[in-house]
Parts: sequence; structure tokens; C-alpha cells
Amino acid sequence: MDIKRKIVPAGLKNNPNKPLKSIDYITIHTTGNTAPNATAKMHADHQFGGSGEREASWHYTVDKGEIWQSFEDNQMCWHVGNGDGNSRSIGIEICDNDKSKFVQACDNAAQLTAQLLKKYNLPIENVKQHNYWSGKDCPKEIRAGNWGVTWSGFLQKVRSYMDEINNKPSDWCREEWETGVKLGIIADDNPRGSLTKEQIVAMIIKAKRAIL
Repeated sequence: MDIKRKIVPAGLKNNPNKPLKSIDYITIHTTGNTAPNATAKMHADHQFGGSGEREASWHYTVDKGEIWQSFEDNQMCWHVGNGDGNSRSIGIEICDNDKSKFVQACDNAAQLTAQLLKKYNLPIENVKQHNYWSGKDCPKEIRAGNWGVTWSGFLQKVRSYMDEINNKPSDWCREEWETGVKLGIIADDNPRGSLTKEQIVAMIIKAKRAIL
């Protein structure tokens, strides 16, 4: 999904105005706001306006149809009630304003999580619940599993999207990859996987034959 951006300006009370120490974790939340109009866009607008003068902020909000980014990935937010978690994790809030579309919202959040794991070379073990940092019952609906999504199910979705990412060539070499496949130099699978020495030799020989 496309990520829409409305980056919170400096100087507001909800903006720590500090960089993350490191990007080591992805933290999953649910908003706890069941008002019908409590969409990802509404939460992005709320953060952009200062979160009601509260020291509360997070990087992304996801609903059934959109993803909104409020802070740059490398910027610290106040989202877990724990200094270590705030300074080392990216926070994703999943909207729970529409129970009938919660499964779709979680699916969108799983896609985003997989993209971030790939981008920052993080293992899936570093996807954490808000509860992990502070003991808060969040993401509440996922922890309870009573809205169609369990924590294990959410992580399985993330794994599926990571597999999908790994089986697509990067944009910068997509044309070259497709040419290599057409010429029979490489099989059309696992484009981001590693190669053995024998596979490298075989590819070189096949490439030379294709040129000749």
C-alpha cells in the first residue's frame, strides 16, 4: 500500500524532537478509539495538531484502507511508556474503529511491518506488542483474539509478506532480472536469495552463451 505522509512539525508537545538511538524493533498497538470517524487520517491530523497537548505520538497509523505516517522512522516518539522502547522502536497503531474491517486493517499493518523489517534488516522476533515494553494490555483486540486476529496469526501474516518481498526483485534491478530470466541465465525464483559458487559459475557461462 502507498504510505501517505503528514509529518508532525517540531516544537509541539507530542514531538520529542530527538532521533532514535537505533531502529531495533517494531512495536504494534491498537488505538483504543472505537469512534466511527477514528480513521488513520483522523489520527494523523490529531498528531499533526499536537495530540491535544499530550506527550503521545507514534510513527504510523493503519486502518482498513490507508496508512498514514506522522514521524520519520528515525525520529523518537512517545508510544510505549518505556524509555528503551521509545528510543529503539518504530510504533504502528492499528485502528479499531470498525470491528467488521479490523482483519483488513491488521493485514495492512502486517504488510507495513514486513516492509520495515526488510528495510532495516530486522528479524521477525523483533516485532513486539506494546505490552512487551510496559505491561499495558495493548494491542488489546489482537491479544484477546476476539476480533478475528490473534498475535500468532498477525506474525504469520508478516512472515507471508516478508516471503513475498523476498521473492520479488528490487526496483533498481527489475529490468535486468527479467532479462536474465528470459535469456535462461537464472531461474525466476528467490531473486534476493544468496548464491553458491557453482550457481555463480553456471550463471556466468549461461550469460556468455546468451551473448554469443
